[in-house]
Amino acid sequence: MKQFKVTFLFFCIWCLFQFISCNKKEVSKTSENLVLDSVDFFIQKMRNPTLKDINRLKYSNTALQYAENLKLNSKSIEILNDKIYLLGKLKLYDSAIYTSKKLLQKSIIKNDSSYTGRAYFNLAYYYNRNSQKDSAYYFYNLLKNGYLKFNDSTTNGNILLDIAIIESDFGDYNGSDYSATQALKYLKNSPKKYAVPVYNCLAINSRKQFDYKEALHYYDLAIKNSVKYNEKIVINNNKANVYRDLKEFDKSISLLNTLLKDSIFKNTAITKARIIDNLAYTKWLANNRVDVLPNLLKALAIRQKENDLYGTISSYAHLSEYYALKKPEIALAYASKMYHIATNQKSPQDQLKALQKLIALDNSNKAKVYYLKYVNISDSIQESRQRAKNQFAKIKYDSEKTREENLQLKIAYTAGELKLSKEKNRNIITLISGGSIVCGLLIFGYYRKQKYKQEKQTEVYKTETRIAKKIHDEVANDLVKVMNKIQYTNKPTIQVLDDIEKVYLLTRNISHQNNSIETGATFDNYLKNMLASFNNDQTTIIIKDIHKVGFSKLVKAKQVEVYRILQELMVNMRKHSRATLVVISFKNNNNYYEINYADNGIGLDIEKITLKSGLKNVETRIKSINGIVNFDSALNNGFKVFIRLKK
Repeated sequence: MKQFKVTFLFFCIWCLFQFISCNKKEVSKTSENLVLDSVDFFIQKMRNPTLKDINRLKYSNTALQYAENLKLNSKSIEILNDKIYLLGKLKLYDSAIYTSKKLLQKSIIKNDSSYTGRAYFNLAYYYNRNSQKDSAYYFYNLLKNGYLKFNDSTTNGNILLDIAIIESDFGDYNGSDYSATQALKYLKNSPKKYAVPVYNCLAINSRKQFDYKEALHYYDLAIKNSVKYNEKIVINNNKANVYRDLKEFDKSISLLNTLLKDSIFKNTAITKARIIDNLAYTKWLANNRVDVLPNLLKALAIRQKENDLYGTISSYAHLSEYYALKKPEIALAYASKMYHIATNQKSPQDQLKALQKLIALDNSNKAKVYYLKYVNISDSIQESRQRAKNQFAKIKYDSEKTREENLQLKIAYTAGELKLSKEKNRNIITLISGGSIVCGLLIFGYYRKQKYKQEKQTEVYKTETRIAKKIHDEVANDLVKVMNKIQYTNKPTIQVLDDIEKVYLLTRNISHQNNSIETGATFDNYLKNMLASFNNDQTTIIIKDIHKVGFSKLVKAKQVEVYRILQELMVNMRKHSRATLVVISFKNNNNYYEINYADNGIGLDIEKITLKSGLKNVETRIKSINGIVNFDSALNNGFKVFIRLKK
């Protein structure tokens, strides 16, 4: 009886324990479900477009906290992606960058390439919006060089456009032109509106290089492709400023008058003020006796009312010039105001322009202070641009290095394919020897076809081997020099940066000499970029009238030969001529195209010209397309080439 009581007591305790345990599990499960429901609830709130963005951001933080507590990585990634968008809308760019880095880490751990790509794109975009151009450039290059393969060509084109704009901002106009041209290639099947900012970038590059005719050409293309009235007005305003640069004041005034009369802009105060100011300033430049002061002041009043600070800077600049000779003390006051706003807006270029005016107008001891500030800001800009260019060069060099490694793998693969192809051909020959006459003829025909294919593969192999050898001989040796300087020199920074830039130029030249040639409608720009790429501190390249000739109408085979002929001449110049100036001019003469090349290099003995393999190639290529070439040179008297080919 006693034993029964003990057993019964134990049984009761066990049942009670099980009951409590089950209740705890039920409570735990219920609690977890409640948290999951809360995550979804806050995600819905975060994505509700009717709520204020700041409130949606708060909901995203709450949802993220719940998701991370439950270790719901997929949910966390989704929430982070939406949160970045909200931070961008609120212009909290530092926070958007920080959150993009968190998204990148989580997507890499989860091996989610889609969200990894979004993280890289967000980092590039928000670094750019936050004026951290070098970091933005780095991430845009990651995207461009194939971190992700975008099926959307419009996305690829916009990435290249952003790269082109950054390169233009830092004075790398040749690089910017090349990137913009590549962007147009991707955007050719996209709606026309996507090409407008690309043409605008090319126009800005041309204007900054004082090629005003080229700038007008690109502005016309931008206007032609634009579908927005606002956009057309802005581009036409820029076009009018180019006419002013050319001192074609009548054209500028006529265009600005047309823009001012456009009724659609009656309610667009900032744009209207810009046109009024530019029109008054241009009229004054054309005739300084014209009374334009009321309109200059009217434009200033509109800009101040609209809090258009950069527009106000422009108004102060024009008013300072207007009063410079009439009332220098008023001109000085406007220049001071211009400098004050430019300083507050952290616009170094506008600060320099204001300081130039202050130095010219102020006769007191302050002029020396202004001069020192001018020198300091100018040096800072140059240093910043040089640092950015060096950073761009390093990024490009790293990209080229990756391509070289891929090329080595490709060469090894081609060699293996060539070996397999040879073995296959030996089997075919064995079959021929044991077959009948008819079968033998058939197999012989097949063998000839395969032999042609093999010869093509061999040619590819030899080409790639030559490229690899050139990389080894020219690039690897310079890399060893850089490594030695880093290891054994106390302060190698400047020398190392110079050497890295040389290595980058070598790799770029190798790439340009051996890459496929872009033919068709964009051939003119492609050819111009190749010629301009030989521009450096030692040699100035001048290209005349290339867009007037119309090489885009040539058949593709002739376009390829023209490209290679000019490339041979430029490579020959770089290697042998020691020229400091090269002029290449193009003419469209009835049924012929004419190309004239001239440099001021050391020249050569015309009787020994056949010894130059590169020039021999030029002669062979031009004859292959029924053209004519003449060489004219003498020792120490430059080198000239005259080329004519039929259309």
